[in-house]
Amino acid sequence: VMGVDDVQQLVDEGRDHYRRGEFEAALRCFESAHAAAQAAGKDAQAAEAANDLGVVCIVLQRWESAEEWLNKAQRIFTALQDLDGEAQTLGNIGSMYRARGNLRDAAVYFQLAADRFRLVGGDTRRSSTLRSLGMVRLRQFRPFLALVAFEAACACQPNPNLIQRALRNLLALPLRLLQR
Repeated sequence: VMGVDDVQQLVDEGRDHYRRGEFEAALRCFESAHAAAQAAGKDAQAAEAANDLGVVCIVLQRWESAEEWLNKAQRIFTALQDLDGEAQTLGNIGSMYRARGNLRDAAVYFQLAADRFRLVGGDTRRSSTLRSLGMVRLRQFRPFLALVAFEAACACQPNPNLIQRALRNLLALPLRLLQR
């Protein structure tokens, strides 16, 4: 039986393959990590590997597998009450729907992910998720909702630089005018 370190080594190896664009090799590592984590009763690691498998399947456009793995990860993270893992997985489900052209569901999942990141204090990841939501809203021809998402993304950015602060002020102006 593999230990926690072995499972983590497989996950790390899978991520290295992913970064190098070796998606089939990444898939094999994450599948092994998931199976080993499940066999060892390590639910958190099994969920992490399932989430990674979903991401690789998105890149490979294996939509059914992506949905299966991400839903599995989501169920485990929810059962563990792991809001951070849940937020990451919800964002990945949003990315899957966006890649498939399902903008309605993408927006729902990006919003859910952003809400979870707010609860765990993941400001940088929340900001990134809200930017993704804003881009989806633009593709839906919903400029006001895009503006709201982009402004929220800027507002939660920790330690914004000069350009980010200027952008936030620029985005806040039309919102103030529209709310009158």
